[in-house]
Amino acid sequence: MSNRQPRLSLPDPAPRAVLGTLATLAARTSVARRAALTARTALALGAVLLCATAAAQVSYRLGGLLATEFGVAVDGTIPVAATGLTLKLDGEVGAGLFPDAVFVAELHAGYDAAAAERFEVGLGRAYATVYLGPVDLSVGNQIVAWGSADAVNPVDVVNPRDLSNPVADPADQRRATPLLRATVHAQQGVTVDMVVVPVFVPSTLPGERWQSAAELPTLPPGMAIVGVLAPSETPPAFELGNVQFGVRATLDLDLGSGADVSAVVYRGFRHLPTASAELVPTDTPGAFLVQPRLAYDRITVLGADFSAVFGAYVVRGEAAYTFSEDPDGNDATIGNDTFAAVLGAETKVAGGPFVTLQGAYQRTAADAGDAAHDSFSTVLAATFDPDNRTGLDVAWLHEWTDGSGAVRPTFTYTFADGLTGTASATVLYGKDGSTYGAWRDNTQFRLGLAYAF
Repeated sequence: MSNRQPRLSLPDPAPRAVLGTLATLAARTSVARRAALTARTALALGAVLLCATAAAQVSYRLGGLLATEFGVAVDGTIPVAATGLTLKLDGEVGAGLFPDAVFVAELHAGYDAAAAERFEVGLGRAYATVYLGPVDLSVGNQIVAWGSADAVNPVDVVNPRDLSNPVADPADQRRATPLLRATVHAQQGVTVDMVVVPVFVPSTLPGERWQSAAELPTLPPGMAIVGVLAPSETPPAFELGNVQFGVRATLDLDLGSGADVSAVVYRGFRHLPTASAELVPTDTPGAFLVQPRLAYDRITVLGADFSAVFGAYVVRGEAAYTFSEDPDGNDATIGNDTFAAVLGAETKVAGGPFVTLQGAYQRTAADAGDAAHDSFSTVLAATFDPDNRTGLDVAWLHEWTDGSGAVRPTFTYTFADGLTGTASATVLYGKDGSTYGAWRDNTQFRLGLAYAF
């Protein structure tokens, strides 16, 4: 049975914005970049020291991925024309049957002729894990995947996301983050996963093609907006009071053919900013400039998730409530509380595809005097592998609240060991102004070729 599951991501509940989409206002500060670089360097050094304390015998493997991708949208625009190289070093430390420690380091470099910033060089996962009896201690640039579901992951709050393509596979959107992680394997089927994130890293926002039109505030007669200033961004400072942390406790249950249930508590910041704006008077009476402001809300997340196997079926679900610091919706500079829940099932059809069906409900609390925003979506996905070389994935996401959605078929073919070709399409539909209908011009087709070595 194949473990591959085609998925489409759902947009996060949108923060309140006076000037439209956050993508228009995304301006990263140099202070945040220096803080992130400092933290990554410190944690990478810590990872090396962890490995150095283990046994002297080291085995390692060096590999990587060379990939190229080209796409064209229905309006003739080229959304991607990229080539990328990822180098990966991973290994083990220790002389026994089981290693005393493991380490991973990834470096990515790429060029995309269709991107605003064509050259990209970045650090991916780069961490070390030391096994100390029942405790696994990890330090470095890591990805922590919490939760059980696929399309909507309310409890998967540790890592920021790369939303440059907001309908990409959610598993591919996670960005590695510098953090400390301790996983305790207790008795009676209990596992406690604890994380400490010392520096805030924001999500990468969608590009210009995914932006909606900016909405300027309506002013009384005799007043006019004559311009928009550069956005002012206030990311959380690199200091002790802004350290993010969370715990996920999992209990294995003797139910059906196997089950588990988890509870999550997380204290940190939203990875997407809340946008607000204020009017700045000019020297001309009645003429104003708009000053956009971006801020990242401090939040507390309480959630739970589960998975269970009943014969040929796997049932999964999760839910989380996100508390902001403005529960009454009175402060336009702070995002509102949100609630999200997802429930689904998956099975392997005899002689056919692996099928997944999930339903997701999302609610954003109301601003003072307004109504709350609710949405309900479903995701239907099927994966079929007729032979060892060929694969076909189809995912359909539909937003029932406004009748919009997305369909994404993907065909893969393995030409030789490590050499794989991909052909995919993303079809977006819906009325003007709907969740996915606003993106109809981003309906696109992509071809890719990747060599793993």
